[in-house]
Amino acid sequence: MNVVYKKWNPDEGLEEVQAKIYTGVSGLPARPEDIKPRNIQRGEDSTRYVLTKEGDPLAYITSWIHDDNPEEGGIGYPWSLPDCPGEAKEKVFDELFTYLKKEKKLKKINTGIVLTSKIAKDQIKFFEKRGFKETERAYRYSSDLDVGKMASKKLEGKAASLTSRPATMDDIDLLTEVALSDDQLKRAFPDEDGFRNYFENRVLKDGHAVLVLDGDKVVAASAALKLKPDGLFLFGDEERVLMRFTAIRPGYNYAWKRLVLEIAKEVKNAGWEDTPIRVGFGFSTEGAVASGVAGIQPELDEFELFMAYQVEAK
Repeated sequence: MNVVYKKWNPDEGLEEVQAKIYTGVSGLPARPEDIKPRNIQRGEDSTRYVLTKEGDPLAYITSWIHDDNPEEGGIGYPWSLPDCPGEAKEKVFDELFTYLKKEKKLKKINTGIVLTSKIAKDQIKFFEKRGFKETERAYRYSSDLDVGKMASKKLEGKAASLTSRPATMDDIDLLTEVALSDDQLKRAFPDEDGFRNYFENRVLKDGHAVLVLDGDKVVAASAALKLKPDGLFLFGDEERVLMRFTAIRPGYNYAWKRLVLEIAKEVKNAGWEDTPIRVGFGFSTEGAVASGVAGIQPELDEFELFMAYQVEAK
């Protein structure tokens, strides 16, 4: 098969190709509107594609370099559809891998494998054959909250003094500002425009967003989203309501109590009272104990495996 190799270009709709391949092969969701700004930030040489001569998708691979450590970066799996020639898949990986080692002079190259991917075992074998070794695994602890009980909960202390109101299209600036103030959430999109687009075209269009305030200052925000299990954002086999993002201003950790209560009220008002709210947090660690515990505790899910390749000094 004659194929065409391309590098990322923001004007060619390649983010659509990337999303189609990833979703089709992994079985996990991907959104072109999330992929495009991320690829733009990474640069033209960092994402590469294999296409048919007619422009149909066959494979892609992407990479990144850590802003805070230019000697460390990462490379993804060469995602490929069944009709992609094996040599083409190998070619895009090998060329990008060599580029990272020689041109960018990286000393450490990381990769991550989402364990709910349909081909996770194949991905692990692929990287092991190329000298990557496991470094740690990521886990997600989850708990389901009863909507009625949470919505009627009485708060005490500082959380009780906070107020709330629904978020509207007029609040995009406020949502963006509080999101960027959160040290964890601010890494979700490459820049401020990414957050503004997310709030305007997704969160506020779907509704059910709330703001928590200390006087006139927005100190926390979130939105309720009813979701079926997708193997990425929601595990299990039953529908749940998620807090689709959680923004907490530094110094206001206690605002989470008010935030989840207000989300519960919003869920109840939406008529979703019979669907529990799924809350949780993630962490990563080394060793076999966490993996073993995750296998026997339904609240704990093993989510992602991280591997690394140490570049030999010359």
